[in-house]
Amino acid sequence: MKLMGYIWTILLLSISAWPGQIDNTTFVKGEFIKLRIHYGPITAGFATLEVMPETKKIRGKNCLHIVGKGYTIPTFDVFYKVRDQYETYMDENTLLSMRFKKHIREGKSESYTKTHFKKDKQIFRYKKKKKREIFYDVPVGIQDVISAFYYARAKYNHTQLKIGDRISLRNFIDRKTVALEAELLDREIIKIDGKKYKALKMSLLIEEAGMITDGSKIEFWISDDANKIPLRIESDLAIGSLKADLVETQNLLNPFDALVE
Repeated sequence: MKLMGYIWTILLLSISAWPGQIDNTTFVKGEFIKLRIHYGPITAGFATLEVMPETKKIRGKNCLHIVGKGYTIPTFDVFYKVRDQYETYMDENTLLSMRFKKHIREGKSESYTKTHFKKDKQIFRYKKKKKREIFYDVPVGIQDVISAFYYARAKYNHTQLKIGDRISLRNFIDRKTVALEAELLDREIIKIDGKKYKALKMSLLIEEAGMITDGSKIEFWISDDANKIPLRIESDLAIGSLKADLVETQNLLNPFDALVE
């Protein structure tokens, strides 16, 4: 199992994205989020998301540059070493992806891909290291796995969700558009490392059975405040329960009202 690829797929969710300017009141340049990935008490590694402070120019558009990293700790490297990096460049006005890079180093394997999204033509250009470019048709407003997560945070209003409501999700994973659906199970208080948080508890349903979860149950908790950051992700696997818990935040745009104690 590719540990970080698995946890990133769960973590970086999307909702259906349509062109048009979005009033982003959820995140800001400089925001940093870190989660600890563990099996019970055993820490396997960490996952981080950072909105870089500088703006990049892509095809004349001012873009946010966001970097996601997944890595195992030195003691776990002996069993399975992971050093993954994902980068997205999102149009500041529409929050749609303009470019996506993925550099995967897991165990003895390594891969690098770059994707250029062209929204006006509904196609993207996919380039794999040392291989020719490939063009694909894609739905309007398709997102990559990083941009989708930030678009979703800015787009949906957490205060209007009711128990049982479902959010239609859509993501682009390994040259496929995958339909996802998240259902709000409850609003509850969860405890992480002695701290209590107000959270939206959700379950994730995946269209293609076996593609990601092999039938496993996936639940995740999002902060019930204006930041809407991931607090916990949990999945039951054949080898045990895999979790990712929030351990650090920096430069949140809004007060962290979800933290109650």
